[in-house]
Amino acid sequence: MTSLKNKVALITGASRGIGKAIALQYAQLGADVVVNYASNKAAADEVLKEIESYQVRGISVKADVSRHDEIDRMFEYAVKEFGKIDIVVVNAGLELVGVPVTEFSEAQFDNLFNTNTKGAFFTMQAAAKFISENGRIIYIGSSTTGLPNPGYALHGGSKTAPLYLAQVLAKELGKKGITVNTILPTATEGAGIHTVVEADAPIRAAIPVGKRRSNGISHCGTALNYYHLHFIHLF
Repeated sequence: MTSLKNKVALITGASRGIGKAIALQYAQLGADVVVNYASNKAAADEVLKEIESYQVRGISVKADVSRHDEIDRMFEYAVKEFGKIDIVVVNAGLELVGVPVTEFSEAQFDNLFNTNTKGAFFTMQAAAKFISENGRIIYIGSSTTGLPNPGYALHGGSKTAPLYLAQVLAKELGKKGITVNTILPTATEGAGIHTVVEADAPIRAAIPVGKRRSNGISHCGTALNYYHLHFIHLF
């Protein structure tokens, strides 16, 4: 298992779901962790308690990623507290599904794109500015970007542009030894709208391992382990 001792990881949207699972996985591997949250301080504090149980440092930072100024403030505060940032996981996002193209509103469009697209763009921009050499930037997208389905236009559309940005950023930062990668989870039990994924849920038919895996948030944290060991070769 890869050791992240003496590394600092910043995860957006880390007070619940996939972000929380990743934060706890990094703490277990020895990293100090910056837990970003948008509004639920109590949930973020609970994550901090779990992080500190692994004998590492953790801090929580309230920041709305749809606000450029709040993103910059978050990164500046993290660097002030830890002196550096080695890993950034761009995870914060909103979901809206089941709305046909003919029915979504301008307000719904702005809400999703401000967080999922603008937020991801400026979080990755800040990561590029603040991250240490040989650092790692990971964007958590969505499998809906490659599997167009009715009712998913806004959600999948808002997650598509950051995939392109990640590819461009990987080329721009490669000379510094910084890698930029993406992970595209499917329906994940315990995260987002999929708090429960029943054993016979239709979505499982599209997953090769089907009913043999829980497809829960703990597997997302473990997936980051896989990337460290076999793909990213982290530090």
